[in-house]
Amino acid sequence: MCKILTIAIPAYNMEKYVGHCLDSVLHTDTANTIEVLLINDGSKDSTLRIAQEYAKKWPETLRVINKPNGGWGSAINCAISEATGKYFKILDADDWFDTQALTDFIHLLQKTDVDLAASSYTFVYENGKQEEYIYPTHQCNRVIPFSQYIKEQGFSHNLCLASITFRTEILQKNKIKVADRYYADIDFGMSPLLYVKNICLTQTNLYKYYKGREGQSTSIAGYNAHLQDFIDMGSKLIKNYAAQKDSMSPEIRNMYLKDYTNIARFSYYLLMSPMYGGKHNNSSDKLKDFDTFLKQTSPELYTITAKIRIKRIIPYIQIWRKTGINILKLRTWI
Repeated sequence: MCKILTIAIPAYNMEKYVGHCLDSVLHTDTANTIEVLLINDGSKDSTLRIAQEYAKKWPETLRVINKPNGGWGSAINCAISEATGKYFKILDADDWFDTQALTDFIHLLQKTDVDLAASSYTFVYENGKQEEYIYPTHQCNRVIPFSQYIKEQGFSHNLCLASITFRTEILQKNKIKVADRYYADIDFGMSPLLYVKNICLTQTNLYKYYKGREGQSTSIAGYNAHLQDFIDMGSKLIKNYAAQKDSMSPEIRNMYLKDYTNIARFSYYLLMSPMYGGKHNNSSDKLKDFDTFLKQTSPELYTITAKIRIKRIIPYIQIWRKTGINILKLRTWI
């Protein structure tokens, strides 16, 4: 039977969470319509053993792929190459799906033919607090051109990893390969959009995103520990944009320009702010290297970043370019 959805679960040392994650996708009336690929990325704990025990119970649905550690992105690249479902969605091993919502979402996919399906989602915090992100009713349950959607959103895509489900063919045909390590989720959420022709949104609240776990890459400590991964990921996306921008529609180009300006801005901030890389001795050289890269690769973004201001007043990037002074180190309120 042809599977409608491949659910890719990258897992590294997730023995505390992986059982809950797998329960949320396997205990459903539509389990025979999905393919679950758990990619064990060289875990050193019991993640692999737990996953293999689940695979024995659901051999027609769950496949465990064991690989040497290579990072989150490498696990996703592996899953993309192995996927056989019509659609492809990522579920991190410390997150979970609402099981009833998964059934509803499968029914939607079965009656819809679309390049990108975007479902609603919830942030679940360690203290129990929840924040729901539900797409507006007027946007949902219609297939529209992606360029129209982008224009309606003010040239923002308003999509994140928790919401995105791509047609698998989009990923495989266009040889999408994300950055191997941290922040590859940004790469995954952006790179395939160039090939998306239409989109359908739904209020089905599928993804439960757990926030607050120690070691998550979006914490201050996470950004400090994996700063170079963010710079590498951003540089990859900017390089791809510069190479392909002339072939993009105006709507898609404006979307990418807006997002990649933010990525460039945050790259400078990470390298300059004392809260992040600005406190490290080698950040000055990394900052110069990134600035040279941006100037050579995308003069368009280089010019735009010169106008970025902190506190809406101070063009801190341009000041550094002209004088070598990093004013983010001078005042704690910046």
